[in-house]
Amino acid sequence: MSASPDAAETALRVADQLKGGDGPWDVFGESIRRYELHLNGDRVEMLRGPITVEGFGYREIRPSGDGVRIGFAASCDLTERGIARAVQAATRAGEYASFPAKGVELPYELPRGLNVETVDPSLWGRPAESIEAYVSALLAPFSGRPDPVPSFGSVRVTLSETTLANSAGAFGRYPRTTADLEFAIRASGGPEGAPAGEYWVDRRSTRLDPARIGAEASAWAEKAKDARRAAPARSGSVPVVLPPEVLADILPTTLGFRFSASATLRGMSLPVGELLGHPSLTLRDDGLLPFGLASAPWDDEGTPRACRTLLEAGRAAEPNADLLHGNATGRASTGSARRDTPMAKPWYRFPLAPSVQPSTIVLAPGGAGSDAELLESIGEGVWIEQLGQAFPDGVSTAFGGEIRLGYAIRGGRLAEPIRGGTVGGVALAGPGQPSLLASMELIGREPRLVEGLQAPTVGIRPLSISGP
Repeated sequence: MSASPDAAETALRVADQLKGGDGPWDVFGESIRRYELHLNGDRVEMLRGPITVEGFGYREIRPSGDGVRIGFAASCDLTERGIARAVQAATRAGEYASFPAKGVELPYELPRGLNVETVDPSLWGRPAESIEAYVSALLAPFSGRPDPVPSFGSVRVTLSETTLANSAGAFGRYPRTTADLEFAIRASGGPEGAPAGEYWVDRRSTRLDPARIGAEASAWAEKAKDARRAAPARSGSVPVVLPPEVLADILPTTLGFRFSASATLRGMSLPVGELLGHPSLTLRDDGLLPFGLASAPWDDEGTPRACRTLLEAGRAAEPNADLLHGNATGRASTGSARRDTPMAKPWYRFPLAPSVQPSTIVLAPGGAGSDAELLESIGEGVWIEQLGQAFPDGVSTAFGGEIRLGYAIRGGRLAEPIRGGTVGGVALAGPGQPSLLASMELIGREPRLVEGLQAPTVGIRPLSISGP
């Protein structure tokens, strides 16, 4: 889908006020419409929108000794006076922000046309109606049943026109949609005296799919019931199966920094060519994946997005880079600049300066077959359905969180539910050292896109579990 002819050209309007100014500089603009629907139980409490926001982030790069100074400021004031104030604030900030890069050249041309799917057409054209249809399908499985029941929820949709302009004369724009679902289900039926079981869903995507959400909600209701009758997890080092929904809470944050030129600059780079993952493991960073959250024709500095290898058969490839870190480490940008944060979920990006981050990490399918076939290969172990919080650390790559819901694996099949205790480890370690990536002995064949990760279910041999 292409941008509408009357789309806001926020960055260009700001850039017009900057002509003749010293470069390099760039302006990242957003014009946003926001819609929110809130649930109280199974009742729609409020639907509001559009909430409109328009703003820009201005960045300037100035030579300073052996490096450059980077100034950045953001504003929602697009008047001539407001733009001038943002430029002055960026210049003052740059006096305290030096960086070891030289001769940074901004792109003089941005890719034309939209070569990747970034928009849900239904959301873009009829946002309020699309949200209402989605929520109706979400609540349908609970109609007329006393237990389990929804306790609360919300659907938040963001429709944005992203624009970029710079001192080299480049200008580009593209539309994007994002949808956030938060939904909690409470089960009170089951073992007498047991506390209520709850199952939470908190996820972000680029689309709403009413045709599928009803079946998903029915499955979540059963998991809420399982959470009520679950037994405590046992301590030990055992084979563990992780579905994409759990991996998505771990891998993008733990791997993003270590696979970047930012780590190289800090003396923490990965040894290129060394075996850091299981030989059956291949990881890619795909900035053109259809409907990926960070997919776009170009990154947040204007460099074309691409699909590139991070690990090939377990061996490390060259790291990601943006313009600044690429220049500082003697390589070109890989189109990996994002105005985002690894952990938070901001619905506007213009107040953030670009940094090196992956787009969508893709774990290539393997030969372990379907989820059922993978379970048969594992035999005995634990399936982790949901972690309360994985607490991933981007520097050490450590992670660890409470088992909100899991299942024992017995005889190659899912058995009784478990909850409580923690599971954790290190996602990435040096050659020959134990890690999550090095222990991925079984990789399924059925990938799913979950937020910043597309991956199949994987089997880890082993992973440490600590009982409650």
